[in-house]
Amino acid sequence: MGDSIKCRNNQSSDNSPETSHCFSGFFSVFTQIPKGIFAISLFGLFLGMSTTMVYSQLSLFLKNDLGLTVSQIANLDGIVESVAFITRIFSGPISDFFRERKLLLMIGCVVTLGARSFLPIVQGFFGAFGAQFFERIGNGLQATPRDALIADLTPRHLRCRTFGFTRSVKTIGGLLGGVIAVTLMGYFSGNFRTIFQLAIVPIVLAAICLTFVKTKKIGATKEELQRENPFKRKYLRSLDFPFWKLMILAMVFQLGHFTEHLFPIYMEQFVNVRVASTVGTIVNLGQICLAFTIGVLADRFGKGRFIRACIALMIVSNLLFILAPYLPQTLSVALTWFGDDFVLNFAACSVYLGAFLWGGQLAAVEGLFISIISEQVVFRLRATAIGIYSLLLGIGYWMASNLGGTIWEFMGAAYTFYYSLFFCCCSFILSFILLPRKYNCSQVY
Repeated sequence: MGDSIKCRNNQSSDNSPETSHCFSGFFSVFTQIPKGIFAISLFGLFLGMSTTMVYSQLSLFLKNDLGLTVSQIANLDGIVESVAFITRIFSGPISDFFRERKLLLMIGCVVTLGARSFLPIVQGFFGAFGAQFFERIGNGLQATPRDALIADLTPRHLRCRTFGFTRSVKTIGGLLGGVIAVTLMGYFSGNFRTIFQLAIVPIVLAAICLTFVKTKKIGATKEELQRENPFKRKYLRSLDFPFWKLMILAMVFQLGHFTEHLFPIYMEQFVNVRVASTVGTIVNLGQICLAFTIGVLADRFGKGRFIRACIALMIVSNLLFILAPYLPQTLSVALTWFGDDFVLNFAACSVYLGAFLWGGQLAAVEGLFISIISEQVVFRLRATAIGIYSLLLGIGYWMASNLGGTIWEFMGAAYTFYYSLFFCCCSFILSFILLPRKYNCSQVY
């Protein structure tokens, strides 16, 4: 009881060793992250802000200003996204061969800046295609070397939280970009080209942040820092059977991740269009809240355990989507501070919670896989291995989205979630076979 009274006493509490230890333990979660990671995170924040400012308005711009058809817009998006993933598989080996992560990031940033500068003046399909083509090349040049650089700069026992932290900060940038774009669209009376011009500013800020990144490799030996051909047989051996088992698990799990753009369409059957359009924000909110949290816990209790935890969250997410139509829709709660038409019910809340968990596990599990890859593969092939992983994710996402959309159209939304649930259950079972045992316990190094 004396301890309780002491804790309630402000003066005593300030001097309490236990209290000081609690606060220092809380802040150490952040202070242990290398300083360069904060600069990389801000780099991602500003790039995410610029990307969302453009992409949140791009389809309307292509349709209303340039007069493109829906099929032309879909084909353009599909082609340029495939270019981004193809570029990633090349940027990884280039980064490993020349031992230059930061330089590739800067080149990618310059290419993105040039493409974004051209977008406000494009006319017609081919102009838009050219701008987006080079913008996606810039994105592909950045993605794999960035993840490899994060792994280079971070001690292995902190990598999960670091990847979660950078993903959360990047998502915050995307949310800010969406809010800024909507605000500017109102201020400039729907002038898309002006918004695209202003989206150049965050890219310049991102490039400035990149100059503060020091590229000292944490945990690398003197021999590893010397430039050498990484594709010698002695290094390629690290891309062995355990690595490919991990890739099989990642691919199977990714086959359950169809596009989140279908969530608002699903939400429309429970609420009005205004409320349904907010589901994407909930997905992003899940990424912000859970990615870093899961990363911290995974560093402490084991990466393998939390890969399974993410799969379990995905299973729960699908169940919430499936159960939503069977929940009461008559007991509604009006959120009057958003307006009288912003009405939620139990079914909508189930979809919201499912979207939150979907976004959280999606952001966290990628960092967990990359963290394990960076430990399994030799230092010289780290970016190459991450590039292979990214390519498989892109293929899996494309397959899942196409198959999920087809099932949705011909069989109904519920069967799409059943499809996702099937692959989640398969990946959960396979995780006990394909994950190395050493990643199932506390990470002590």
